Formats: sequence, structure tokens, C-alpha cells
Amino acid sequence: MVVFKEVAFSNEKYLLITDSDGDSGDKGTKLLVHPPIQGSYSGKWPSHQYPELKNWSLDLPQDDGTKVHSLKSLIHDKEPRTTPFQTLGRRIIDGGAHWGPSLRLSGAFSYIENYWEWLEDILGRNKQELRENCLFDALYASLFTYDRNLHVLRAFCEAWCPDTNTLHTSVGELSLSLWDLHKLGGLPIIGGIYEEVIPCAEELTGVNEKKLRHIPQSCEYLFAALHHLQRGESNKAGVSADQWINFWFKGKTRYSKPKQRRIKRASRAQATQNPDGEIGQPRKFSSQDNGVFNTIGVKLHLREESYLAAFISSWLCVFVLPDEDPHYIRPSTFKMASMMAAGRKTCLAVPVLLSIYRGLDKISNSATPGCARAAFPVHYVYAWLASYFSTHYSTPNTMPGPTMTNYSGEGGARYFDENSARDLIHQGDKVTWGITSLVKNRNELFIDDGKLANLELSYFVSACSNYLVLHAEGDFLVEPYSPYRFARQFGFYQVPPQELGADVRSTNYDLSRILWRTAIRSKTESKILFPSYPLNASKHTSSGFQTWWSAVHDDYLLKGRDTLIKSIQSSGEQKRSKGKELANLNNLSKVDNSLEMKQKTVRNEKEILKSSNNKVATLEDLTPNEQFSKGTSVRLPSKIVKAIDHDSCNSHEEKRSEPFDEEDEQSTSTDQHWKRKKSKLDDQDLIFIDDGEPSQISVEGPTAFELLAKQVISSTQQMGASENSKKAVEDGNVIQQITPQKVEHMTPSAQKKLKIFDPPSWPRAPRVSEFCPQNVISTCRRDYIQMLWNNLRVMISQTALERMPALEMKANEIIEEMQSFNAADISNLQGLLKAFFANAARYVAVKSSLSNKIPAESYDELLSTATQHLRDAQSKERQQAEKISTHMLKLKEIDREEVELRKRLEFLDTHRKETLSLLREEQDDLTRVQGVMVDLQNEVRKIENSPPLLAEESQTLDKMQALLESNQKELSSFEF
Repeated sequence: MVVFKEVAFSNEKYLLITDSDGDSGDKGTKLLVHPPIQGSYSGKWPSHQYPELKNWSLDLPQDDGTKVHSLKSLIHDKEPRTTPFQTLGRRIIDGGAHWGPSLRLSGAFSYIENYWEWLEDILGRNKQELRENCLFDALYASLFTYDRNLHVLRAFCEAWCPDTNTLHTSVGELSLSLWDLHKLGGLPIIGGIYEEVIPCAEELTGVNEKKLRHIPQSCEYLFAALHHLQRGESNKAGVSADQWINFWFKGKTRYSKPKQRRIKRASRAQATQNPDGEIGQPRKFSSQDNGVFNTIGVKLHLREESYLAAFISSWLCVFVLPDEDPHYIRPSTFKMASMMAAGRKTCLAVPVLLSIYRGLDKISNSATPGCARAAFPVHYVYAWLASYFSTHYSTPNTMPGPTMTNYSGEGGARYFDENSARDLIHQGDKVTWGITSLVKNRNELFIDDGKLANLELSYFVSACSNYLVLHAEGDFLVEPYSPYRFARQFGFYQVPPQELGADVRSTNYDLSRILWRTAIRSKTESKILFPSYPLNASKHTSSGFQTWWSAVHDDYLLKGRDTLIKSIQSSGEQKRSKGKELANLNNLSKVDNSLEMKQKTVRNEKEILKSSNNKVATLEDLTPNEQFSKGTSVRLPSKIVKAIDHDSCNSHEEKRSEPFDEEDEQSTSTDQHWKRKKSKLDDQDLIFIDDGEPSQISVEGPTAFELLAKQVISSTQQMGASENSKKAVEDGNVIQQITPQKVEHMTPSAQKKLKIFDPPSWPRAPRVSEFCPQNVISTCRRDYIQMLWNNLRVMISQTALERMPALEMKANEIIEEMQSFNAADISNLQGLLKAFFANAARYVAVKSSLSNKIPAESYDELLSTATQHLRDAQSKERQQAEKISTHMLKLKEIDREEVELRKRLEFLDTHRKETLSLLREEQDDLTRVQGVMVDLQNEVRKIENSPPLLAEESQTLDKMQALLESNQKELSSFEF
């Protein structure tokens, strides 16, 4: 049995663990002690109370006489911000940060030997206790691993604002809420404070005035196990998770370490080495288990509790609150683990959300976010993205645990390339609002009067803006929590949010306790009216909010997408890629025999581009095999494919074969491995070889587009367009979409200006009879310029018109590279591209300005239909109101009867108490009578057992008495 002492060193207190009283500190384990913010050793709580709102929701009247409900905040009291927010994406666009080629995080849950086996044993052994303690679902979530898409995660971090702890999209702000963590991960919101401290020896082993321990005794055994495992290494503050698990768990290993395999993108795989989620019967403690308990002196009646506390401590370190080394056991978790194992309900959602905010803030504020190595439980972020943005596949079968388990497993993340990931996150138009909402189709009033169920109280707390607090070994961490800024996630009407009155990120001992008590409020008599969830939450905003958000956000993430994507590749990699392109020119020229064979196919494929009536076919009209039919598709070796810029060759990410990287998008060792066949060369390994010379295009300014723009100007002015739209039209920044049908009816000169030329084939180096270095260099330069142009035009042909302005920066880079060789005059090409991109910008502007308009031919029909639907809805509303009125009357009658029954119940209760009192008195009297009766029965029984005195015996006795009395007198008068 170990001994716990308290020693002082350099004005610091330490918990010293030794094998016996006589051992010196050098042979023991020393752990730094910090005063807790809860319990008998926390001191008197501050008397100061944080202000409290009595009504957290606000009714806002609308012009049509209806009311909408918005959310209020106590900690936001400054005027709304008028300047742009500083996000990681803005810093990258402004040149203040750079992604780099990788993204390394610390904290994502991964395979640990025997962890799943131990967890299954714990869940089967303590199922009922863990459910009562609100921990079962949270523990169950760690029974699986969680996948990610690297591009989605980067896009998420780019849009994260550390000042507001919210995600900024084109439609407004979103964020992870306490309620999300509860619904997705099963983390409890209602409960005691969570903190990580080493207790002093007196708190660890002592009892209070009621002879109850300050901390469960199982905590002593956890420290004893720590001391046993690191005996002789007192300079360490803990042990690895592998050591800890192997010490406590003596069952069989059933889950082997997954192999490193590439992630499957197209669909979710079916085979996995993750547990299936079924919890079997717990095993019996073996002699090995009992040997562990005997080693550290665990009492027999505390073995189950200590076993559970040991697991909870590892779970807290590797899954719930991982630090920079998630495979490391922190002894500061022992106190909370033992209290939770003993049945104490603890709030875990607050510290986890604070950890997530802190980790994302570290990435956002880093100059090299890819190397920030932020430590936080990022798997909860993956689950949030899966729910709100549909970034993951669902598991084949619904899992019985929290929501996040339905997105678990390697291959669970859908594939998004760099562009589609940023479209998904930065636009925000595909968000599934209200996916976790508790209130759905009716208004519900929640009053914190102490009568709310835990689920409703958790939802209430989650909607209140406050400060999240975590005390970890002397550090008091604080993060602002502002549901007020993302109120639409709770169904509220969003208005321009005010700024924080005080942006507190760290605090002192006393204030941390005040902020905690405010965050997890209870019995405050406050109320919130949660509205029924709107049909379209993304547009459930005021006009003032839309104007304000346009000013402070301005879609800069979408406009600067190319810069964001470019920042992923380092400058060294860009130079190496150019070197590879030059080095592979000769290799490309060697593929001549196969190209000549394929060129015959091109002439036949060209016929696909025209229909029988000579209409121009677009890429959208063609099948994947028919697209780019003016070139020849040839399968080339992967090394040659890699030499071509993958952004210009195809719209999907290049499939690489690189050495395994733990944080790489393409491979992982942190998830279970999936069985799959060896991948074959696919369509992404195709290079398109063109066989014609470029057509000469004559562009004499945007005359055609100006004529079309005038038509839009006239139409827009007649329809009474807004002033901003008129200005855009007058500036000439508009065009009309030119379809193949319109090209057919154009004049030959106009068609010539818009003609889509055939891409040429890549020229080969000329054969010379004698070696001429200058000719070779000149030829290679021309070949390189031609290859750059081939790639650029393929990229242009593959890019949607709406995204063409974003392509201009890439095109300019390629043109500058072509121009730097001075091997050909490309001024005409530059003019063509400049005019093309200018027209594309005008087209996008016009399409944007007209996007909200309804075609005239369908306007009346749509209006009539909508009006009829409105009448139907109003009729249904009246019918529903009548039904509600009827039900309200019935409800009042029920309430009246309930009052009468309650009165009757109170009378019966009083009568019952009086009767019970009389009954107890009568029972006491009966007990006394029964005691007398027992005495009398004994006396009767005694008499019955005695024989009667006969008359003769009585006479004899009298004679003897007379004789004896006579003798007595004689003796009294006798003298010598």
C-alpha cells in the first residue's frame, strides 16, 4: 500500500507518493498540486452574482402584423461591427498566412491496442450505472474512429472566425453549440464542474465532518497505479495510454491494428475492423485481474468502481479532452474520473466545446496553420460537419449510440475536391438547419423554475450566451459562447448581432467560479420562448442583417478561392513541378506511335460535336466519353500524368501515390482498414492529345456583348430595377448568356467572333541532321509554351461559365509563364483572353442581378399558384385555430378537474396523516397492553406449574410453627 504525503518545494506544493513512510522523495512520485474550484478545499465561493436575463427571447413585430422571435444576450452590448472580420481565409488572401502542403492536428481519435476491448467490457459491466450517470452514450461514441476530408476541413478552418467563435458563410454565421455536442456526442450538459487538478494529500485521503470522504477512495488506487507504472521515473508526470490499458485490462485482444490504406472515395466500403457496436456480456475478473488489484491494494468492494475510474481517466485523455500527446495519461484527470465512476454527474460539454474553440482559434491565428498542431477533439467537428453539411456517408445500419456514430469509420467522409469543398462550406446554401433542434413544429415556452427535465434544461442552457470555463492545472481558460450570433440554429429570427461587452479569454480563480456558475444556470426563473422551426432558416433574417452581413463579409472567401487553394502548395513545390514539366517534355515526344494510332479516332469523334441540323453541341450535351472529342484520349504512364498541372487537366484532385502521411487526405492509419481490390488506372489518368491547329479568332472589342447588354439595360429599366443593378448595367458589366441555339441564328461574322476553335496537337521536336543547341532550346521552349496553352484551354473548356472569373488569375499566371520565354508572339492570345474574361465577368454580373427575377411567361401562373396556396394555408390555419380552441376548452376543463382532484388529494393526504398519527398511538397502547398480558401469562403459567398445599400439610406446618415459637421463647429467657 502506498503512502501519500504533501511536500513543499520552491514555494510550490506537491503530492508525494511513496511505498512507505520511510522512503525519501527521490524514490517517490511528485505531482504539482493546485487549489480546486470546487469541494471542501476550494474555499468560500464569491458572493458576487453575475447579472441574469429574465427573458432570453424577444418578440419582433413585422409589417404584416405577425411577430417573429429573436434571441437576446447578456454579454453582447456593443454596437454591431462595421469592419470586416479577421478569419484565417482573409489572412491567407492578404498574404498573412500560408497553408502549406499538409494539415497536422493532434487529438483525432485513433486505434489504441486493447482500448475497444476494455471499453466493451466497461459498457457491459456498468451499463445501468453509466446510463444513470449520463455517460453511456458519450463513452459509446469512442467505440469507433472518425474520418475526414482534408479539403473540407481546410475550408472550415478558413471560414472560422476566432473573434466570434463562429463559422462565416455567405448566408451568415453558424457554430458548434453545447446542444450539438450533447446530441452528436452524448456529452452531458447538466452536472457539476469539470476541472483537472492534482488534489493535496489531505483532500485525497481525508474525510469531512460527516465522516464522508472528500474524494472517492478509488482515486487513491489510480495514483497508486501511476506510481507503480513509473516507479524509478519520478521526473515523469504520467504514463502512456498503452501502458495504462495493458496494466488494467487483462482480457483477450480481438481488434488488431489496422493497416495503412488509401481512403475509398466513390462510395462507402462495406468491410471494417471497427467494433460492430454490439455490447456483450461482461467477463468475470480473472486471477490476473485480481493480481492487479492486489498489487495496488484495491479493496474487494471497490474493485468495480476503481476499474471503471481507471478507464474513464484514459477516455478523458484520448477521446474527450486530448492534449498535444493524446496517447498520454494525465494524472490530473484522476479526481474527476473517480467522482464520475462513483456516480457524480459532470458537465463535459462545456470543457469540450472550449477545447474545440481553442484549437480552431490556434489554427486561425497561426501564420502556418498546416503546422499549428492544435490539440482538440476534432472528431466532434467531423460529426458536426457531417450533420450540418452532409460531408459523410451514413453507416449501413443505424447505430444505437449518439448521432456521431452513424458517420463513423474510415471511408465515411465523402470526397470533395478543393473547389467543391469551398463551395460547400463558404457558400453555406446547403446547410441542413435545425438538424439537432429539440423544438420542431410548435412554439414552446421553457421556464427555468426547477421543474424542467434534464433534456429541456440542457436545451435551455445551450441557447444562452455566456462564457465557457475550464480549470486545468492552474490555468483558467475562458472562451465566449454566443448562440445569439447563430440563433437560426435554434429557430430564432436573426438580427444584426451586437459585439461582446468584454472578450475574456483567461481569468482568475474567483471570476472563473462566477462564470462557471453562470454558464450552467439552474432555477433562475428565466424563460425562453422557442419558436416553431422555420421552413427556410437560412433566409429567416431581417433586411438589416442581410445588409450588415453583405458589408462585413462581402463573399471574400469565394472571390479569393484561387489564392486559398494556391496557398496549399509551397513555393518549393511549385518550382519542382515546373522542373518536372520541362524534364518530361522529351518523354511526351516519345509517345508518337501510339498518338498516330489514336489520331485516326479523332476524326470520327469530331462528328459527335454536331447534330444532324448542324447545331453546336456543348460539353453538357455530351457524355463523359464524348467530351473533348476534338482531342484524342490516351492512357499514359502515371509519371507523365503527374507532370501535367492537375488543376488544368481535370476538375478532380489528382490521385497520388505518395509515402504514407498520418495527416494526409489520401491515406490514414488512424481508422480501421477496409478490404478493397488494387486500384486500376482510371479516367483521371487520361491526357487529351489534340490534333489540329488553333483557329484564328478576331475580336474587335466586346461589340456583341454590348448589344446584348443594351437589351438587358432596356428590360431592366422597364421592370424598375434597383439603383445598384442599373449602375452595373450602365457600366457595361453585363452580357446575355449565349446558347448554342442563338449561335445558330447569328451572322457568319458574329459566329466567327464566337467560334470555338479546335485545340491543336502537341508539336514534336523537329528532326535535324546536325546538332544545333539553339534550335533544340527554341523548339523546347515552343513545345513548353504550346503545352501550357493546351492545358489552359482544356481548363477553360472544363470550367463552368459562372466560375470563369475565378479562373482568370490562374490563366494570367500561365500567360506570364508563356510570355517569359519570348519564343512566340502571344499578344493576340492575351487580347482574346482578356476580352473573354471581361465578358465572363459581365455575364456573371448580369446573371447575378437577374437571379431573383421570375420569367414573365410564368410570373402570373406562379403568382396565382402561390396566392391559391396562401388561401389554402389561411383556410387550414382557421381550421387549425378552431381545433386548437376546442382543445383549449377541453384543456381548461381538465385543469379545473385537476384542481379539484388536487384539493381532494390534499384533503385525503391530511386525513391520511391524522389517521396514521392515531394509528401509531393505538399501536403504542397495544404494545403496552401486550406487554402486561405477557407478564400475566407468565404468572399464570408459573402458578399452574406449582402443586397445591394440602390441609394436612398446612396443619402440620402450623404445629411446627407453634413448637418453634415455643422454643424461641425458652431460648430468649434461658440464663446460666
